[in-house]
Amino acid sequence: MALGRSVFTLLNYALYAIAHNLFGVRPDQAYLIFKFVVVAQVPLAIIMCWMLARDLTGSRESATVAALLVAASPILIIYGGQVMTDVPSVFVSATAVVVHLRGVQTRRVWLLLAGAILLGLGVNLRETVGFLLPWLVIAPFLAGWKFDRRTIAVVGLSVLLFFAVAFGIFAIWFATHADYRFKWHVWLDSTRSEASRHPVGLANLKPFFIYFFLAAPLACLALPIALWKELRRRGWTLLLLAAAVGLFADALLFLNYSTIINWRYFLTGLPMLAPIAADYFVRSQTEKLKSLRRGFITAIAGLTAVAVAMGILFQPRSNEYLNRLAMAKGYYETLKLIPADAVVIAGAETVAVTYWRGIGAGQWDHIGVGAGWPAGLLQKKIDEHLAAGRRVYLDVDRRWWQPCSWQTIEIRELAAIEPHFHFKRIAPTVFEVRPAEDATATDQPNLQNLLPENRTEEAKRCVNAG
Repeated sequence: MALGRSVFTLLNYALYAIAHNLFGVRPDQAYLIFKFVVVAQVPLAIIMCWMLARDLTGSRESATVAALLVAASPILIIYGGQVMTDVPSVFVSATAVVVHLRGVQTRRVWLLLAGAILLGLGVNLRETVGFLLPWLVIAPFLAGWKFDRRTIAVVGLSVLLFFAVAFGIFAIWFATHADYRFKWHVWLDSTRSEASRHPVGLANLKPFFIYFFLAAPLACLALPIALWKELRRRGWTLLLLAAAVGLFADALLFLNYSTIINWRYFLTGLPMLAPIAADYFVRSQTEKLKSLRRGFITAIAGLTAVAVAMGILFQPRSNEYLNRLAMAKGYYETLKLIPADAVVIAGAETVAVTYWRGIGAGQWDHIGVGAGWPAGLLQKKIDEHLAAGRRVYLDVDRRWWQPCSWQTIEIRELAAIEPHFHFKRIAPTVFEVRPAEDATATDQPNLQNLLPENRTEEAKRCVNAG
């Protein structure tokens, strides 16, 4: 969120404003517009990945397998229907590289520059798109452009345009909106706090490689030998460069603490990695079976079998995750039980609190999870709100407090506050947090029930278990 993902935010706002003025769409229906736009971009993203692979490999068969590798990615499938930047960033980054590649191959400078501008726009959807920058610098020279003043000037201009677009939109927004500056600094402080709780170290290698594998299992398995064979067969080509840049982009993710928290970021390099893996599959099967047609069919069959197996493996967890997201829409019924100006501690449903506040249903504040969690200061934070006359409510629904990974740290701190406050139940899982002096609040939230050791079956289902 370092650059605010302004293209995603402003585009969605513009779409809502148009729909609201023309069709009377209500604020609580806005998410349907945003969701539809993301869903509509899924096939577009796959098509652009196909075009990129076709241009890099010169083979429609390899391009089709590459597109299927991307389409079968569990990450793309799970998040393809969510109002998130994953699919839009794949669509825009793949489009940017296709346009730039066309410019490189046809020596049309305007296409090359247009690709750089599009890649800069992609950074405003997801910052990790910027990790593909080496492609802009190296691709023209690898494609045979002369190493002269003109080429250096064109490449330099493309890089300048990339940076201007990538950072310019954020800079204008940051400079002209005080409220945005304030919220950006709040985000920065929260991120620093979260990063201190998840230091980058060798222990992160395990989730890093697990998530890298899960992003596209077949591509991951084929990558080492595909890279080696391409290098031996043709040396450094644009196909090999694309794969190297994709690997570089994913490798940089290791340097950020969020890699061990969220696997979605590994979509960054997938459009660049899929073409070389797909080309290897098609070529190797063609050589074995002495037929391009049979090689292509067996490559598709193998990919389909793995995709089905991964679907069976991921379906329970995927359904559980999607069901929790869907519950955010119904969380308003819970919020209606809470004063509209109260502070809410709702775990994973913090997003619902933010959403319903954002569309004007109330003025709830929250103590959030993740970057918004006051690590080591939860008790103090609650005391401050109570001293200021704010009412604080806690939702202890186990579904909102998953006993996995970094969340266990927050659950333990939450459980530790119980002796310091009194509680008054207002709903089956919702309690008002009261000062210890309030003798009328005598209910017991039993926060120890949220601890991982008291939820062993749920803890076993965590991705990082063991």
